[in-house]
Amino acid sequence: MRKRTYISISLIILLLILLTSPFAKTTKLGDLLLENKFELLKNSSNEDFYSNVLFSITYLLEDNVSQAWRHWKKSIEIKPNSPWHQVIGLLGYDLWDSLPIYKELITLLREKDFNNSYLEYLYWKALLSQNLVQEAEKYSEEKGFIKDFLFLGPFENIGNSGIYKEYPPEKEINLEKTYQGKNGIDIKWFTPEERGKNAYTSIYNLIYPNQWAVSYALCYFYVPQNQDIYIRIGTTSSYKLFLDDFSFPQIETQRRAIWNQEIYKTKLSSGWHKLLLKLCNQEGDFGFFLRVTDSRGNKIPGLKISLVPQNYKRAQVYFERITPEKELIKESDSSEIFYTFYGFLLFEKGLTDEAEEYLKRAEKIKQNSSIIKFILGKIYLDSQEELGKSYLLDSYSISKNLKINLYYLSLYELEHGRYEEALKYLEKEDIPENSFLLRSLLIRLFNALSWTKESEDQISTLEKKYKESQETYFLKGKMYEKRNMPFKAIENYLKALSMNWENWEVFYNLFYLARDLHKYDIVETLAKNLIDKDPTDVWAYSQLISIYLSQERIDEAQKLIEKAKNITYLYPETFIYEAEIYNLKDEKELAMESYQKAISIDPSYKGIREYLNYLRSEQIRIPDISEYITQKVPEEFLDFPAIYLLDRQERIMQKDGSFTVVFHKIIKILKDEAKEKYGEILINYDSSFEDVRILRARTIKPDGKEIEATSIQDFAIASDYPLYTDQRQIVISMPSVEKGSILECFYVIDEYTRSIFGKNFQDIFFFQNEIPILRSIYTLKIPSQIDLKYKVYNGKIEPQIKEDKEYKILTWEMENVPGIIEEPYMPDPSKLVPQLWITTFESWESLADWYYSLAYPQIRSDKNIKEKVKELTSGAKTEEEKIKSIYYFVTNQVRYVGLEYGIRGIMPHSAPEIFKAKYGDCKDKAILLLTMLKEAGIKAYYTLVSTRYSLPLKKELPGFQFDHAIVALPYKNSYLFLDGTAEDVPFGEVPMMDQGADAMIIIDGKPLFTKIPMSKPEDNLRRYDIEINIEDGKLLAEVLINLTGYFANYYRYYLKTMTTLQKENFLSRLLNYYIPNSKLTDWDIQNLSNLEEPLLIKLRFENPYLISNKKDINLIKMFPFTSINSAEEISKEERVYDIEYYLPYKEVEDITIKIPKGVNITTTITEIIKENDWISYLVQVERKENILHLKRVFVQKEILIPVQNFKEYKKDLEEIMNYDRGMLLIKTD
Repeated sequence: MRKRTYISISLIILLLILLTSPFAKTTKLGDLLLENKFELLKNSSNEDFYSNVLFSITYLLEDNVSQAWRHWKKSIEIKPNSPWHQVIGLLGYDLWDSLPIYKELITLLREKDFNNSYLEYLYWKALLSQNLVQEAEKYSEEKGFIKDFLFLGPFENIGNSGIYKEYPPEKEINLEKTYQGKNGIDIKWFTPEERGKNAYTSIYNLIYPNQWAVSYALCYFYVPQNQDIYIRIGTTSSYKLFLDDFSFPQIETQRRAIWNQEIYKTKLSSGWHKLLLKLCNQEGDFGFFLRVTDSRGNKIPGLKISLVPQNYKRAQVYFERITPEKELIKESDSSEIFYTFYGFLLFEKGLTDEAEEYLKRAEKIKQNSSIIKFILGKIYLDSQEELGKSYLLDSYSISKNLKINLYYLSLYELEHGRYEEALKYLEKEDIPENSFLLRSLLIRLFNALSWTKESEDQISTLEKKYKESQETYFLKGKMYEKRNMPFKAIENYLKALSMNWENWEVFYNLFYLARDLHKYDIVETLAKNLIDKDPTDVWAYSQLISIYLSQERIDEAQKLIEKAKNITYLYPETFIYEAEIYNLKDEKELAMESYQKAISIDPSYKGIREYLNYLRSEQIRIPDISEYITQKVPEEFLDFPAIYLLDRQERIMQKDGSFTVVFHKIIKILKDEAKEKYGEILINYDSSFEDVRILRARTIKPDGKEIEATSIQDFAIASDYPLYTDQRQIVISMPSVEKGSILECFYVIDEYTRSIFGKNFQDIFFFQNEIPILRSIYTLKIPSQIDLKYKVYNGKIEPQIKEDKEYKILTWEMENVPGIIEEPYMPDPSKLVPQLWITTFESWESLADWYYSLAYPQIRSDKNIKEKVKELTSGAKTEEEKIKSIYYFVTNQVRYVGLEYGIRGIMPHSAPEIFKAKYGDCKDKAILLLTMLKEAGIKAYYTLVSTRYSLPLKKELPGFQFDHAIVALPYKNSYLFLDGTAEDVPFGEVPMMDQGADAMIIIDGKPLFTKIPMSKPEDNLRRYDIEINIEDGKLLAEVLINLTGYFANYYRYYLKTMTTLQKENFLSRLLNYYIPNSKLTDWDIQNLSNLEEPLLIKLRFENPYLISNKKDINLIKMFPFTSINSAEEISKEERVYDIEYYLPYKEVEDITIKIPKGVNITTTITEIIKENDWISYLVQVERKENILHLKRVFVQKEILIPVQNFKEYKKDLEEIMNYDRGMLLIKTD
């Protein structure tokens, strides 16, 4: 209610401002812009500031950039202190760097007294573009930029969860302490010895890894007197600001950084203050602008910076968020103009939801505005491709003038490698002669396609209009590169770069081409230019080092290496170059140390790891298998279809914490039926951190001929589900598989970064399989200092242990392991076979805390989730009704996708991602369920489950032993469990796989172990109430089937997707399975969608064949629907394994027969009562006058029958089966 009132008041104030604005008394030029009357707008004779702004915007969107710049320049001359300059600057961001405007801009602004944050940013950028580095540095000093910081990072930011996690710097500042960071890397506070000159602080080269990473920047500043200060921030990514330990509201975004994207005004007392900035990067650039200023954006006199901790006063900080962009309201002639361009500026800040809200308001007023649709199309294009394209195409269809739509549509396709689609958009119409972006993009597309003639023709056209543009020279350079004229390319790149040294596309194209051509003078100049601008640019140092090494300038290279190491200890290339110098000096041990430091930071340098293994004589070699080829298969194994001659796995833990896992499998085909099953080898892996090397895959035929496998496919397991694109599978189709052939596969899975467990790991190895194994071997090689817990279950295997100063090697081995002979209803074989469990997790407490920090940050709402929760709970009268409504939404409206490999087998996505995608795995659905419950004010906890499909929890070995995630709610002194994947399961119940399973509820990062209750037999009820009449020799019957629990879930799953005809056919087949030759005459299904009630199925049928007056006696089964006809689990006299049923259940068949005159019915059995520890059985027969009443009740009380009780159980069940053969004897006159 408050929010609505606030918005209404804001709108009233807005309208009053607009009505009193001077623009309201004149012609509304904004209306011409938003109503697509572009020619009328351009033909207006106005030359005032606002007109020039709108002219510039119009020409920009029409792709006439020279006119756009002309009018923007006029508007700057008239009124430099306007937020409209930010609109124009950001609308044309993709082209201003490519035009020769920066020299003019410096001349235009150098002597002007202006106070506009965007033009200040642009002026600073212009100075750098012209290589006026000292002037740019002086300007940024005057503007109060802080350039000295202590840094700590990286911490984990998978799924952008880091912004919600509280890492150590938010609790303490200890400059001497070492922390465990992302991927288990050891990190500590540091400050670069070289002081940054730049207004922009780049973390990209200081912190590694820098993608999906969290970093902190810390400093202390001194304010000489009590005063208002303004903290002005621009970032590339999400951040959280702490001032004197008080946290400002976090900003969640991903964007290009410019000055003053957020401004906070606060009053500070004189003295020292602590400033901590937390930055959470996703992908791409990583850095920030930060300054502390007075109200005009200038440096505060007397302000000092310290990197030594100072005494400061911890206190509540009161602040005001300043939003200069809102000043647009005073300079707009209508509310819709303000909504449109304020929304655009919010979008550029990365605040997409707020941006969409304002633009939707504008669209509601101007429904056919091409410009509004264009901006909405840009917003949607990245996240909702089809919707974005639809808006851009609508915008273009409304006004063909807006060529910018075609540019972004084509650019999107080009960036995704869809060249033909990109070309279609550009060929929709002839490109106007004055077009800049469209023609430039067309040339880029022709270059990508290597169409040099077409590219050259278009460049000639571009030159006529934009001869002195940087883009023209750059594209000529690209064309010359394609034509294999590299020196002409360099000539053009140099000319382009001289116009704007801040155009990084030009810079890097020139840099890499010059380096490839060994034009080291150019490369050195470029690298030194970077260092001159930013002395902390370690990448530039590494390029210089590389040049010096190639020129044998070893001393100079070594000095730069020391300099780079003093800037950051986290740049792997520095240590690689250091190792190369040690190698040149034949100092192998020092070289190995430096190489080891490099891969400790970044394990993806597989070549270096292999080189280190070579130096240590530790490379992986393909072993000789001649002993296996000639080995005779023991006679007792010849009955099996195939046999493993060798099943070997070796897990090698590198010193950097990553793993190499070696697999060697040798299978001999003994029977033809094994060819299909074992003829394909499947390898699952996670491409986000794993790489697969297949070193050998071959078939050795019975005659000894060897054939290498060539059909090897690598594909995404879940290509239709973008949330799971990292999950991949390799399928090796083994050639010429026949009886007697031997299949060998030797492959390696390398982690090129540490797994989500960091430096912890766990593993399970099974020594037994469905086919025999002659040798089953597991080897673990780990650094000596690693503490390890392990245990072998279902067998006694002691490891052979070898150890030296660096590594210990443990090997477990079994020989002549028999295949598993399956028995009906046996427990899952994985619970029975000999198996090795290994873990390095210290305790369950530490594991729960680790997972809590991983999963709980994903529990967060956005606007869409808030609205949906409000909708779902608006009519709820009780808390239980709210819970039910949310539960049924998540289970039924969010599709379950069971894809749980690699990192996504552990790390859930964020709730907004899941809600938007409308699908997710169990962890995702648990996160969404928790988020929506939290939004409704209901306490609930994330719960990890080791389901009955999985292995029993081994509490003595802490580790991630879970295969499922659900939600637990405190309920009546216990917990109520909700499974988000249980689509057909009523509220209050859980699916079969959860029942009786071990669970770990995570409460505030602490583990609480419990067992999810098993349902009672009466919860899983299958009841048949049957009324039978006998008329004219026909048996007429009505059956009411009442299903609850598992039985209801099962039938609902199948019936809900059937058509009416399919349901009828299904029920008819079901009926005839129990009572052959029956004709279904009517049926009904009730509560199919109402999970709160039992599922009811009503059948009416007749059977003319069961009763015949031609026979002396007709025999009919007493209990046709529930009698046990066979039980394969007791078919043999002995069992090896326990019997394990799915669930306890209860079956009732209650029959009422109306006996007509002339018919006599007797039964072969009367009353039976039988009960033991596992089952109970009841038969009742009662006759009153002409009504015969029969009742059978069977209860499976326990689901596990131990093998030692098998004979007793078998005897009782056989007796029951014998009773179930009871018959009705029907005699007619």
